[in-house]
Amino acid sequence: MTKPLIIAIDGPSASGKGSLAKRIALHFGLPYLNTGALYRLVAWRVMERKIDVDDFENEIADLVKNISEEDLELEELFSEKVGAVASVIAKNSKLRGALFDFQKSFLVKDKNGCVLDGRDTTTVICSNANYKFFITADVEIRAQRRFDQLIKKGDKVSYDEILNQLKKRDENDFNRAESPLKMSADAVIIDNGNLSIEEGFQKILQIIVSL
Repeated sequence: MTKPLIIAIDGPSASGKGSLAKRIALHFGLPYLNTGALYRLVAWRVMERKIDVDDFENEIADLVKNISEEDLELEELFSEKVGAVASVIAKNSKLRGALFDFQKSFLVKDKNGCVLDGRDTTTVICSNANYKFFITADVEIRAQRRFDQLIKKGDKVSYDEILNQLKKRDENDFNRAESPLKMSADAVIIDNGNLSIEEGFQKILQIIVSL
């Protein structure tokens, strides 16, 4: 029996990990989950329902109800405002526990494996993944890429605004008490700062094939 191919990808916000993970999933014909989108969906629901981000624990059970994979593709989830709220609520241990089962069940959904990207994927959610990658880039490069993406979508944002938001998000992600962003000891570091999506994909593919 062929062992499932499970690939886990982590890294800071706007490092390009999502684009690379999608490309890898497509190449191997595997289902893909952006675990960060789970927190963005909850953040979006919090904002839509005008719930206080500092006092939302009693609403968690309702906020995580009926999550579908289609929900995670909603364009509204990927704004900077939703991302900022997601970074705040992701600190909550009760919320992380509520979303844990969804992520673990995704791992066994397809007998061939899967590709996951996002917080805790390499250290908690699928610590036994066949391959682990930590995608990184300087914050200024990440800010420029995010700025270009949003401008292309027609959003009115400034580079300085995006840069400050990413710096704040990095601070939250790396230093929170509950499940801070950290690199798994056996993850391969990919500096994506000067690579195109195709170049990054080829670099990861060569590592998978050679290991």
